[in-house]
Amino acid sequence: MDIIYSEKPNQDDRNYLDDKLMGFNGDKIKGYAFNNFLYKVTDDSGSIIAGIDCIFGGGWLEVISLWVSDNHRGKNIGEKLLLKAEKMAIKRGCHSSYLYTYSFQAPEFYQNYGYEIFGVLDNYYECHSKIYLKKKLG
Repeated sequence: MDIIYSEKPNQDDRNYLDDKLMGFNGDKIKGYAFNNFLYKVTDDSGSIIAGIDCIFGGGWLEVISLWVSDNHRGKNIGEKLLLKAEKMAIKRGCHSSYLYTYSFQAPEFYQNYGYEIFGVLDNYYECHSKIYLKKKLG
């Protein structure tokens, strides 16, 4: 048996391990599945200026990332994307949503939309915090 360290693992190895874990979990949990979706906002030239990437499964929406370009912030684009994602999740049978953000990324944005902090990792890269938030949908 060899244990092999990989500084930059290839996507095939990562997919293999993920598929094996998903298969194991699927044998234990009826209907075990996750689905990805995203919304993006483009400018007149077709360049992406904002987007939200999500996964739903198990009755939960997970917001993987929400990004708005610097020169388009403050125009309620983030709000529109978050609310669209939550609405889609409700259509797909989700009862709740969760995500993480960093202390420097304005966690108050999510709190303004009903998200509550349920966990914090302090001293993340020494001077930041990784903040976990959740919200009941509907």
